[in-house]
Amino acid sequence: MRRYDAIGMTAFRIKLPQHQAKLVALAIGYHLARPGSELDPDTMSKYKHGLAELVPIVEVQLEEREATFDLNPLQGMLLSTAFSSTLSELKMYSVFDRMAGDSRRPRSTAAGFDDRLRTLFPAIAGDPSYASNLAEDMALLRREMPFAKSREMYEVERQAAQIERQQRKPWQFWRRA
Repeated sequence: MRRYDAIGMTAFRIKLPQHQAKLVALAIGYHLARPGSELDPDTMSKYKHGLAELVPIVEVQLEEREATFDLNPLQGMLLSTAFSSTLSELKMYSVFDRMAGDSRRPRSTAAGFDDRLRTLFPAIAGDPSYASNLAEDMALLRREMPFAKSREMYEVERQAAQIERQQRKPWQFWRRA
């Protein structure tokens, strides 16, 4: 049973079965392998509560029947993007595997994706077309996650922060963030 509960106004509690938790871990790993993925485009600084924060929380639960974690609006938005990118990789995985043949050439454009995929889903080593099944599972999971609400909440928070920055007096440099 999947549960998505709003916690206050700023987070969602996500409860997923093991297979889906592994898909989330794969997407987070893919996201973090991309340079600059944890940089805020507005401030050019690292996100305070990005997906990197979820890694230890999700990792320790991967062998459990279910995984439970909280997702703030920013993390929801980043995870949505990570799902899209990972879906593309999974759809092309068997094609890249055929192209690579017996060589040690990576089957992905993301550093470490092959190793992570094979660690989380060992069946992929014997059957690269299993990646298509994983892509299907991830697409279904994506529809059930609270990504649209996360994006909406993030935009409200981002606009409020932008208004706050604009209202600061330029000579009050000690109040700049």
